[in-house]
Amino acid sequence: MTYSGLLMLVACAAVARVMFAKHHRAWAAAVLPGLVLALLFTFTRSAWVGAFVGIGILFLLRDFRLLVLLPIVFGAMILLGPPQLTARLYSTFNLKDPSNADRVAMMRSGFHIIKDDPLTGVGPNMIIQVYPHYRDPLAVNQRNPHLHNVPLQIAAERGLPALAVWVWFIVTLLRDFFRRRHADYPSLSNAGIAVIGAMLAAGLFEYNFGDSEFLMLFLVLVTLPYAAERAPVAADSPSAHAAH
Repeated sequence: MTYSGLLMLVACAAVARVMFAKHHRAWAAAVLPGLVLALLFTFTRSAWVGAFVGIGILFLLRDFRLLVLLPIVFGAMILLGPPQLTARLYSTFNLKDPSNADRVAMMRSGFHIIKDDPLTGVGPNMIIQVYPHYRDPLAVNQRNPHLHNVPLQIAAERGLPALAVWVWFIVTLLRDFFRRRHADYPSLSNAGIAVIGAMLAAGLFEYNFGDSEFLMLFLVLVTLPYAAERAPVAADSPSAHAAH
């Protein structure tokens, strides 16, 4: 899941580079097919969902008519993919699939945990300790280290105030990136929007925000637009000409 999450973020950044960068887009276009194939063959459904959402957002920001490509890609996966891939894809919509059923049960357990400890949660890394007490009767696994859902995990582990701070963080990033979408480095701001969308979509099924490798890359990608804005202005950039 860590590997697929990293591929998901890099794929979104590469698509943003191809669609919005003013120069040097060829390298991103060259690696993109490999990224997509590698992501598909991780068989990680949450990362697939995240990539579809993130890239779909980029299509929407560039030209909403590009969204028609998504169902075409989905259909190609079904028609041309090997049986193992299509079976994994179909299982995404099967609530009787053991991992899907367990995630639904974890959501019920998470709501009960939040109800009992709404302000402080049960504490960092304590879900695995209290899970047996809150385990839903329909749960598949006896114990789970986390609840496979980012907002639910944050609220259950650290309380609703912590969840509110996390939501404020995400909303602030999105606000800033939308404001910078047409600045000197539009691919970075649009990539930031896409990776946030991908993280949130995949994070409904996996606690990716708690994965240190995933989080490091995510934070780098959402920091780049701010870093670019503070970088020295090149002599031939539009900002330099405007200053003159």
